[in-house]
Amino acid sequence: MRSGPHDSASLPVRAIAGQLLESVRACGRLVLTAETGSGKTTQVPQILLEGGVTGQVLVLEPRRLAARMVARRVAAEMGTRPGERVGWRTRFDAAWSAATRIGFLTEGVFLRMLVDDPPLRGVGAVVVDEFHERSLQGDLAVAGVCRLQARRPDLKLLIMSATLDADRLSERLGARRVHAAGRQHPVTIRHATPGRDVCETAALQAARLAEEMAGDVLVFMPGAREIERTMAAARQHGLDRVLVWRRLHGSMPPAEQDLALEPASGPRVVVATNVAQTSITVPGVRGVVDAGTARVHRADHRRGLDALRLEPISRAAADQRAGRAGRVAPGVCVRLWSEQDHVRRAEFDQPEIERVELSDAALQVAACAGSVHDFPWLDPPEPQAWARAVETLQRLGAVDALGALTQAGAAMARVPAAPRLAAALRAAAAGGCLVRASRWVAVAAERDFVRGGDRGALLACLEHGDEPGDLVVRERILQRLAEGRSLPRGLQIVEEAAREALRAAERLARAFPRSSGDTAGVSTERVAVAMLRGFADGVAWRPDPQRPHLLAAGRRKAVLDRDSVVQAGGLVLCLQADENPADPDTQILSMAEPLQESWVRAALPEAFEVVERLAWNPQSRAVERLEEVLFAGVSVDRTARPPRLQDHAQAERLLAERIREGEVMLRGWDESVTQWIERVRCVAAWFPEQQLLTYEADDLELIRLELCSGLHRASQVEDLPCLEAVRGVLDPVSRAFVERMAPAQLALPEGPRPMRLQYELGKPPRGAARIQHLYGLERTPTVAGGRVPITLEILGPNMRPLQVTSDLANFWKTLYPSLRNELRRRYPRHAWR
Repeated sequence: MRSGPHDSASLPVRAIAGQLLESVRACGRLVLTAETGSGKTTQVPQILLEGGVTGQVLVLEPRRLAARMVARRVAAEMGTRPGERVGWRTRFDAAWSAATRIGFLTEGVFLRMLVDDPPLRGVGAVVVDEFHERSLQGDLAVAGVCRLQARRPDLKLLIMSATLDADRLSERLGARRVHAAGRQHPVTIRHATPGRDVCETAALQAARLAEEMAGDVLVFMPGAREIERTMAAARQHGLDRVLVWRRLHGSMPPAEQDLALEPASGPRVVVATNVAQTSITVPGVRGVVDAGTARVHRADHRRGLDALRLEPISRAAADQRAGRAGRVAPGVCVRLWSEQDHVRRAEFDQPEIERVELSDAALQVAACAGSVHDFPWLDPPEPQAWARAVETLQRLGAVDALGALTQAGAAMARVPAAPRLAAALRAAAAGGCLVRASRWVAVAAERDFVRGGDRGALLACLEHGDEPGDLVVRERILQRLAEGRSLPRGLQIVEEAAREALRAAERLARAFPRSSGDTAGVSTERVAVAMLRGFADGVAWRPDPQRPHLLAAGRRKAVLDRDSVVQAGGLVLCLQADENPADPDTQILSMAEPLQESWVRAALPEAFEVVERLAWNPQSRAVERLEEVLFAGVSVDRTARPPRLQDHAQAERLLAERIREGEVMLRGWDESVTQWIERVRCVAAWFPEQQLLTYEADDLELIRLELCSGLHRASQVEDLPCLEAVRGVLDPVSRAFVERMAPAQLALPEGPRPMRLQYELGKPPRGAARIQHLYGLERTPTVAGGRVPITLEILGPNMRPLQVTSDLANFWKTLYPSLRNELRRRYPRHAWR
C-alpha cells in the first residue's frame, strides 16, 4: 500500500487489469486472490473506475483505521484531496462528497447504507477487502449484495483476500476467480519460547531483530494494553535510547496513527494490533515479531452477549503477519510459540458467524429482507444460535412472532448500535432521558477510554447524588470533556477514544426524537430503567458488597471486574463479559452499574416472583419456611419463619435428612441401638423362614421420621432416646424371638455379672470374660437355639487376651494345663483350678 504514485503502475495486480475487468463484465462476481504486496487494496478500485464501471466504487474494510488511511493513500495516487474523488466513511467520521467516485467505508457503515437505500442507487461496484477475516458484517455485506444483484444485474461484486479458500467461495457464489502474484521477498521463520512476560520477550526480540536486519521491525500484540506493556518493557531495558518505538492501534488519535507509518530518522519498532496485518502496510519493515494471539468475540449464550477472549491466531493469519517482513527485501519473522504449537493451530480464521451473538445480524437481515428468514448466506448460521438471536429480537419488539420486521425494529435498525443498545435508546427516548442514555450507550458500544488511575480519581468524577458505578463515572468524564472542564488529578484516559465516544453519543442522541424535558439532569433511575429494556439478562446479584462474587440467571457464577468502582451489593447491571483465565467457568463482568430493586421492578416486573419453600438453616440448625423473592431465578431477598402446621410433614423429612447426612447427631442412637440392629440382622440370616425386618435404608428412614415427628429443630431430637423407637418397628412376637435367639448377654457359672455378647452380621457372636469366670463351663456356649457357637475371648487377670476360641472343651483339655502353671507363677494370689 505504501508504494508511491510513481511505481503504482508496476504493482502486480496492474498486470492482470484486463483479465480482472473482463471477468467482472462477464460474470458480475469475482473472487480475487492476491499475494501480499500485489497492490490489490489501492489499485483494484482505480482499475474498476478506469475500466468504465459506472457509479461509485465502494470498498469495504473491516477496520476504521484501514478505511481512512487507504483512502488517503489512493487520493494521493489519483492527485485529489480526500473527500473529493476519493473519500472514506466510518461510523462517526467521514470525508465524502457528491464528487466521490471511490469510497472506502467500514462494513457496518455499508450495511446501514443498504438499509437506508436498499437499491444502492448510484453504486456501480462493491469491493469487499480482506474477506479472509470472515467478519459477520462482511458475510452480511456479501449476501446482501448477492441478493440485490437479482434486481440489479449491473451491480458488480468483488471479493478480495491474500489468504482465502477461493475455490469453495467462487463455487458457492457462482463467481469467477482471478489470481494476482505478489511482490514478496522470502521470509525466514524462527520460533522463540516466550518467558514469563510475552511483552518483555517481544521487546527484546524486536531490538535484536532490528540490529540484525538493519531495518524496521513490526511487533504484533493482541491489544492496546499489551502494546503499552511492550513499550514499557522497552523503556525499562533502555531500548528506547537506541531505537524509535511507536505504537499503532485503533484508539489512537489520527495524527499518532499517521506518525506510526512515517519513516523515522533511525531504526524503529512499531508495536501494533492486527490492524497492521492486512490492508495497512508499515513501510520499511524487515523483521516481524509475532505474539501469535488476538482478542476475539465469542458468544456467551447464557447472557446473550459476546465475551472477549484471548485466542491463538490461525496459521493463515500468522502467514499474513510474517509476510509483512518481506515487502522490501528478504526478512525474518520471529514467532513467540513453538513449531509444534503452530502445526496444531487452525488453518484459517473461524468465520465470525460461528462464534458471536447474532441478534445484530438478525436485525440487519430483517431490515434488508423484511424478515429474518430466507437470506442467501454464504455459510448459514447454526440453527440454535439463529433461533436465540431471533428470540432476542422478539423480546426487544424488533420482529414479530413470524420473524417480520416491526415498526420498532425498523427504527432500531437505523441506530448505529447493537439491537440491545438500540432498544435501550428507544426506551430512553420514550422515558425522556435520551441525552444521558446516549452517553451510557456510547460507553458500552465504544472502546473503553479509561486506562487506569487510582479509584479515588475515578470517584472524584462523580457529582453530588451519584452512586459509584462504571457507566456513571464514564458519563461524567464525557460530560467534563464536553463542557471543557478539567479531569481529576491521577485519572488516566485515552482522550481520543473519549472524544470518539462523545461524538458517538451526540450522534446516538439524534437517533430518536427528543422530548422537551430531556436534559443531562434527569435521574439515574430513568436511564437505568431504559437500559434494562435492552439488557434484562445483564442483571446480576451481588450478595456481599465486600466480595466480587456475582450470581446471574440460572445461578451462573461470575465476578465483578476488580477495576470496577461499584461498591454496593444487591442488583447490578453489567454490560460486558470477559473470559476469566483463572477459572473458565466463572466470567468477569464489567461496565457495571448498581440498581435499586424498585428500578428493576419498574422495567421488568415479569422477571420477579415470590416463592415459598422449606429449607434447612445450618446457622440456626433448624428447618425454616423461607419466603424468597427471585429475580430471573436468583434469590435477591428472603424472610425466614417457623414451619406452619401444614408444613410439618416436609419439615420432618428435612430434619431426618440432616440426621441421615450426619449433620445432626442423635446421642441416643448409641451402641445399644446398633447392637439391637445387628442382633436382628443375624437372627434374620440364621432363620430366614421368619422373614424378619432387617433395618434396610428405607426402614431406618422411617425410624428417623418417627423420631422427628412434630419437630423441626436439631436441639429437639439430639437427646431423644432411640432404642424403643428402633425396637418398636418389630412386632412383639418377633422381638421375643430375637431376644431368645440372640441374647444380649449370657450368664456364666462364676463371676458377678453376665457376659455381654457382640453381634455382627456374617460373623459369629463374640464374648469376653476372665478365665476364672468360665470355670464350670465345659463346652462352648451357643445362641440361635444351639446353631451358632460363640467365639470366646478368654482374658487373664490383667484383662488381656489369653486365648480366642470357638472350642472351649479343647482349650480346657489341651492348652489350659500348661497355661495354668504359668498363670500360677505370675498371679499366685488368684485361685487356679
